[in-house]
Amino acid sequence: MLTDMKPRTRRLARWLVKAALLGCVCLVLLEILLRVAGYYYKSRFWEARGRHPAAERATVLALGESTTAGMWLPVEESYPKQLQARLREHYGTPRIRVVIPPHIGQNTSQMLARFPQYLETFEPDVVVIMAGVNNTWSLAESNLGEFMPPGDWRTRLFRWRRWLDDVKVFRLGRLLITGAGETRRSLEDDLAGKPRMATWPPEDDPLVRNIGREPFLRLWRSDVGQMIQQAEASGAAVLLMTYPNYDTPPVSEFVDLAKTHSLLLVENHRPFAEIIDQGRAAEFFFEDLRHPNAKGYAIIADNVFRSLLANELLDEKVRQVRLD
Repeated sequence: MLTDMKPRTRRLARWLVKAALLGCVCLVLLEILLRVAGYYYKSRFWEARGRHPAAERATVLALGESTTAGMWLPVEESYPKQLQARLREHYGTPRIRVVIPPHIGQNTSQMLARFPQYLETFEPDVVVIMAGVNNTWSLAESNLGEFMPPGDWRTRLFRWRRWLDDVKVFRLGRLLITGAGETRRSLEDDLAGKPRMATWPPEDDPLVRNIGREPFLRLWRSDVGQMIQQAEASGAAVLLMTYPNYDTPPVSEFVDLAKTHSLLLVENHRPFAEIIDQGRAAEFFFEDLRHPNAKGYAIIADNVFRSLLANELLDEKVRQVRLD
């Protein structure tokens, strides 16, 4: 009986090796299939959102998070749609659009990853950026690992986790385990390239605990700086905006980045600071004192409107679409 054990063990080992190789081949084929399916699904997804040729409209792309989308409000009351109404009234034409990308609530790394698609789909004449407040707690797809302490085990683990987030098979497995009834919708969102959102309030992440503020600031400068460069390379003008009542990133960072790239800076924090000092915050914010209500968004829309007009950023394009 002992003499039979070695051949049996060898056969079992060979069978296990073959099974492992077959499993790896199947996973690679599944990864390829998911990426091909994702490519075609994304093509349809973006084609449906870019039906208007750029020559037919003057376009402003408003990039940001919930404070751009207008959380708790109808989209018409968000600052981009209020701005659109103001611009159309001023120029006397409906051929002006202010676009909010379909991905809201993301960090700047997720924005950067999708930004080339935004530029290709919407072909904006002006890009307005008010972004970065989610970076410290929304870490999916984050480029933070590039700015964490080099050589630290947490940095290596963060980068490994970031790489896994880009593996479709891994993401599919996570959906099947945690998706329950939402698996089909989540899979469609993933194929469409939508960002993976973080929960609020955020869970404590030991990989970024006590790393300090500087890595997050360097992340923001890099992500937003690259989006500025890409926008300008496409021919779009860029407006950088401070938040009405957030200090993450600090106002000084917005000021410095605007100077570095010679950008126009819309200083939303100034009028809202006066409102808060006067004890009138409840008139312009929801209870969290972070998200403006329709009245607060009217101030932001007016700030952008005045900057666009003062610097004639849309005048030439509006003249062109009128001639057409």
